[in-house]
Amino acid sequence: MNRSESIEKLAGLLSADEYGDVIAEILVEILAENRKRNIFVVKLQDLKNEVKAIDQEIRFTPMEQSVLDFVLATKQPLSTAEVSEGMGAKYPSLRHRTHASSVLNSLVSKGSLGKIKMGKSFYFTSPVEALLECLKQRGEDMDDCSPVRIAEETGMPLAVVLDGIGGLLGAE
Repeated sequence: MNRSESIEKLAGLLSADEYGDVIAEILVEILAENRKRNIFVVKLQDLKNEVKAIDQEIRFTPMEQSVLDFVLATKQPLSTAEVSEGMGAKYPSLRHRTHASSVLNSLVSKGSLGKIKMGKSFYFTSPVEALLECLKQRGEDMDDCSPVRIAEETGMPLAVVLDGIGGLLGAE
């Protein structure tokens, strides 16, 4: 697609979208200043990479799959120490909390687990439970929450947070 076709397609999409005028106004404001435009292009590239990752199949190592199954089967948030103790017999390297933490954080970054802070410690649980706990801690409702902040606080990808909110809102 050449440049003029892309611009025409964008104009068509903006005019058809219910928020098109708001989006266009924001784009004009950002693109008018060189420094803001450069930041915007970098953020768009990050977004493009994140969206591309959504479409990729998530793969787990056998250890990751076992840890994921263990955490989800307990049906309660678990600390790194609890996972280390529970999985150390099957995978001796998980007896080391740093390795257990690494595996757990890998599962969080893949969107398969969520991470919540309780007191001074972090606990790992299902993405939906992490989302609900984060909302509770923040004193927010799903209708008016900040998905970006929830993603930051739970460690989950933004797409997982948005899917979780959408699923929970659809279930109400």
